[in-house]
Amino acid sequence: MKSDLNIINKLEKNIENDLSRPSKASYLRALYETLAEHLFYQYEPTRRFGGDRLSRDFMIRLNDWLACFDDEEDQWLAFKSIEYFFFAGQLEFEELYRCAVDNVIKPWVVDMADIDIFDSLSEEILNNELEKVWPCPLTDSLRINSFLHLTGLSGQSLRPDWMSLNSLGDPDKIKKFCYEKDLKYLVLLEDFVGSGGQIARILKFIFSAFPGPILIVPLIICEKGDEKIKQKLKELDRVNISYQPISVVPRECSVTKDFQDNQPVFFDKLKATLKKGYEIIGQDMDGEEFGWKETGSLIALYSNCPNNTPPIYHKVSKNWAPVFPRYDREMEIKK
Repeated sequence: MKSDLNIINKLEKNIENDLSRPSKASYLRALYETLAEHLFYQYEPTRRFGGDRLSRDFMIRLNDWLACFDDEEDQWLAFKSIEYFFFAGQLEFEELYRCAVDNVIKPWVVDMADIDIFDSLSEEILNNELEKVWPCPLTDSLRINSFLHLTGLSGQSLRPDWMSLNSLGDPDKIKKFCYEKDLKYLVLLEDFVGSGGQIARILKFIFSAFPGPILIVPLIICEKGDEKIKQKLKELDRVNISYQPISVVPRECSVTKDFQDNQPVFFDKLKATLKKGYEIIGQDMDGEEFGWKETGSLIALYSNCPNNTPPIYHKVSKNWAPVFPRYDREMEIKK
């Protein structure tokens, strides 16, 4: 491992007020080095570009991030917090894709088409019905081509994200397309949902454009977003809508403003560090130190870091070098 990890090296040294910290720091360093080699290296925002700002090496980014804090206690709490992160890599998403098709989409079509699974022709009937499914992403974040390729689910020539259709689409043209293609079912997928507000806002448009059965499948969703979407669906009160997330991240796994039952006690200490880091970043953001809509999710995907994650982990500024820099056009990456 690199020899210039000065902050991490310092955390491994004895301090008078916590004699057990060096062994904890050594354990976490070994864990992070393993994750860096086998998982964190997949993080695409630090693989795509070359430049002078941020390293592709996770351990160097981790050390540079810790150096942004003025206080050693904040450095330690930030270092320790990575242990609580949920990082969804490429293989994890491949399994989420397969789970969505095998455990959610196919059983849903069986129910919608009223297929008798004991019929000798049930598989043939199901395959015929699957040809009438229109799988689409809710936003451009979901990689629909990869999803279709890995699962073998048939797609259509047009597979737009419905966030864009909400801005540019014509419901009558969408209905005409579905009629011409004999599409009976709409399946909407999303890789990650945080607060749920973005999706809740476009549901009314989706319902106006597709009168048939609709299945909404977030692959990963925070409990806050899960509750938001359920509430919106209840308000809209349409009978042929199904909502089946694959993985719901419990609220106690997020760093929230108010303490949650079963939440790690460590999160109470971490909140102060989130605030100090947010103040050093020096930019006003929705949700402040807790991330978008105060979700506080400790989540990063191999493709990007959601803005629902606290900004100390992803926000790039002149005063801040994050550990999971969120992709934007201005970001530069150091080879």
